[in-house]
Amino acid sequence: RLSNPRPSPCASSALAMGGSFSFSATARDAYGTSLEEGDWVECTSKERIPEMMKPLGRVMYINGDKVTFAWVVWGTYIYDENDIRQHGLQKVMADSKGRKLKADQLVMTREGEEALIAEVGDGSATLKFSGADTQYSEGRSARGGGYTQYFRQTDIDLFGVRVVSKPITRGNRKCTNPTCI
Repeated sequence: RLSNPRPSPCASSALAMGGSFSFSATARDAYGTSLEEGDWVECTSKERIPEMMKPLGRVMYINGDKVTFAWVVWGTYIYDENDIRQHGLQKVMADSKGRKLKADQLVMTREGEEALIAEVGDGSATLKFSGADTQYSEGRSARGGGYTQYFRQTDIDLFGVRVVSKPITRGNRKCTNPTCI
């Protein structure tokens, strides 16, 4: 057990650190979603901090009743079930660099293929590729000349999917082609 007190992982201070975590047989986030090594979590507690200040933590190890999180900002710490619930740690999907995935973001694979994130769930993200058949198209569903592929966190890491733009909204779309006006 760490001798230091456990500051909130949701605090805006860069000095905040975590503590220890326990679940019976499987690790779960504060909302009951199963956690696996390699998953990402964010703080959803009532502490008011801006979205851009909320760092993500990655599940590094699950060992019995302990789970180790590596925080992008704070380092590596162990949490118990009470800490998880207190800070409202929730499983999220993230790109290969640890940026939270959101619908309408433009992403790119390690090989340079671009896709738009259509939907993000707690266990997968739906990516819409506009290109022809590629290595990602196994199990695809063709739509509008491209295909839709469902990526789990392990797939995102394997193919090096990373966010390359903020979510595209009606207000920030830039189109000069008459077909998209």
